[in-house]
Amino acid sequence: MMSESEEVGVGVGESPQVPSKVETVGNTSNVAEEATNLDITDEIEEEEGVGGVVGENDDDQHNASTDAVASDPGTVEEDLEVGSESPEIRNSSLRIQQENGNGENGHEEATQKSLNNVQADVSKMSLNDQNNSSLPRKPVEIRPVHIGDMKIRSKLKFEVVTAKVMEEGGKKFVAYTIMLKRASGDPHPALIHRRYNDFCKLYERILCTFHKSVLGDFQFPQKVIIRNFKAEVISERTDAFHRFLNLIANNDKLLYSDYFHAFMCTEEQNEAVSYIKLGRYHEAAPLLEVIFYIREKMFTLSHISVLECVIELVACLAAVKSDETAYRYALIASQCIQLSAGHPYLAVITVPFLKLAESLAESVGHDPKPYKKQISELRYSGVKTDRVPTLLEVIRDKYIHTATKTARAY
Repeated sequence: MMSESEEVGVGVGESPQVPSKVETVGNTSNVAEEATNLDITDEIEEEEGVGGVVGENDDDQHNASTDAVASDPGTVEEDLEVGSESPEIRNSSLRIQQENGNGENGHEEATQKSLNNVQADVSKMSLNDQNNSSLPRKPVEIRPVHIGDMKIRSKLKFEVVTAKVMEEGGKKFVAYTIMLKRASGDPHPALIHRRYNDFCKLYERILCTFHKSVLGDFQFPQKVIIRNFKAEVISERTDAFHRFLNLIANNDKLLYSDYFHAFMCTEEQNEAVSYIKLGRYHEAAPLLEVIFYIREKMFTLSHISVLECVIELVACLAAVKSDETAYRYALIASQCIQLSAGHPYLAVITVPFLKLAESLAESVGHDPKPYKKQISELRYSGVKTDRVPTLLEVIRDKYIHTATKTARAY
C-alpha cells in the first residue's frame, strides 16, 4: 500500500511542488498581457481596471495560500486538493475581466435574450388561449318557451287589466291593456294596448258580417263628446270591453276571424316591419315576441302565421347577438317547420334557418349535428345549400319592396 507521500509524488525531505497551480498563474498572466494588446476604448479599459484590481487581489490571496502550503512539508493530498483543473477563483476572476471587456456586447446580448424570453412567453400564452378555445364549451341551460298543445287549440280568456290616460301628438286618449291567456292557466300571458276607436271598429266589422244577435244583449259603450276622461266613463268602458272580448272568445267564428286577428296583431306587426326595414332589430324583437304568443295561443304551432313570426323573431334576436334567447325560439321554429311540412314558405326559409340554427347551437355550447345532418340531407336531395342568403336577408327582402301598412285590415 502506497504512503501519503508516494501518492502525492513528493519526497519526505523535499518541498512539495504544485505544477498545476503555477501553470495556471502563468496562463492567467499571459491572458492579461493579451488583453492589454487589444484595441479597446478608454471607457472599457477603466472597467477592466476594476476587474484587474479584483484579479490582483485574488492573485495575492492565491499566492499566500500557495506559500502556506509550500511551507508545510507535512501537508497531505486532501489539504492540497491538487487537480488537473485550474482553481475556480482564477476562472471567476478571468470571467469578470471578459464581461467587463465586452460590456456593450454583453448588454445587447442580455437585451436580446430578454426579448426572446418575452416572445416565448407570449407564444406560450397564445398557445394556451388556442388550447382553451378548442376545449368544448359547457352548454348553456336553455329555458323552455311556454307553449300549449301543438295541434289542439286552448280555451282562451281575456282581461282588461288597466286603463291609462296617455297623450300622443298633442292629443289625449285612454289606452286599455288587454291580457290574453289560456283559461286553464298560463305562465306567459300576452299583453297588448288598444284604444276606444280600435274596439269600436272591431264591433262595427262584426255587425257587418253577422247579425247583432251573435253578441247577445251586449251593448257597446257610446261615444262621449265631453268628459270622456272621467273615472266613471273609463271604468264603464273597461267593464264593457272585458265582456265584449270574452263573448268573442266563446265564439270560434269570431275568435278565428281575420278581422279579430288583425285587431290583436296588426298594430304590433306594422311597427315591427318598420323597425326591420330600418335595421332596428332590437326594437322589432319585443314586438315579434308579443305577436308570437298571441298567435301561438290562438292558432297553435301548426299554423303558418306562427312559423312566419318565430322565424322573424329568431333572425332579429341573432342580429343583436342575443344568442341564448334566439336559440330558445329556434327550437320552437324547428317544431313549426316539422308541423308545416310541404308548405311553400319552407322552400324559402329552411336552408337559411338551418344554417343560423347551427351557428346558434355552437354559440351556446349545444350540439349542432342535427342541423348539419338536415342540411346534408337537403343537399343530397338536390336542394341548393351553398351561397344562399342569410335568414335576415330573406326577411328583409320580404318587406323591403312593400310599403308598411299604416291602416288596419279590419
